[in-house]
Amino acid sequence: MIKDVSNFVEEIVNNIDNTLQGTYNAVTEVTDMCKTKYARVGKYVKDSTETEYLITDLKRDEWLKVETATGELTLPKPYFLSGTRISANREWTIATSDLTQKTPIIWLLSDVRYFQYGRQSVYDWASDIRLFFLDETDATNYYSEDHVQNVVTPMSELAKLFMEVVEKDRKYLTIDSFEMRNFTRFGTESQEGYVENILDANLSGVELIVTLTKYKENCKC
Repeated sequence: MIKDVSNFVEEIVNNIDNTLQGTYNAVTEVTDMCKTKYARVGKYVKDSTETEYLITDLKRDEWLKVETATGELTLPKPYFLSGTRISANREWTIATSDLTQKTPIIWLLSDVRYFQYGRQSVYDWASDIRLFFLDETDATNYYSEDHVQNVVTPMSELAKLFMEVVEKDRKYLTIDSFEMRNFTRFGTESQEGYVENILDANLSGVELIVTLTKYKENCKC
């Protein structure tokens, strides 16, 4: 059952729109756009020819500073993980040593509550899921506000994009509410704070707690 939930969540992650529409402004020397989504300084975007551009500055939902990039640009696709802390950490660690190839992360914690519905119900199953939207951060040089601006905020935008996919997919019951929690430093919570990274990297981001309810496939609701 957990594997089924994981497969459906991964499908949602794969359907997140990672494209940006921008127009280079020769006067201001920035690429204007209405939605910057989960773009952040220090990351790359690609154009239609797969040319990479480093984001050196941005104003959220207004512009990116990325040399002369224009037209449709793409952000890095989120790297999906599912499992316990140990299994997810192992998979993520051995995947590649290049952090740019496996960030941002969307991690489904396997400790989920699962509800199976009976034959007469229009619903197939429901699950209380915990998803972590994470990206690399500078634990040494960042102050709390730096973590928020450079990582937490873009990861909040990524979580919202995940929810947009769910809301548009008629396989799922409309979600009226969900909980989001910020991490300026992601790790194991204790009385002293977040003292140990759960994955082997310095990460910040948000946790999304939501109940996902799926209709049965033959339901025409």
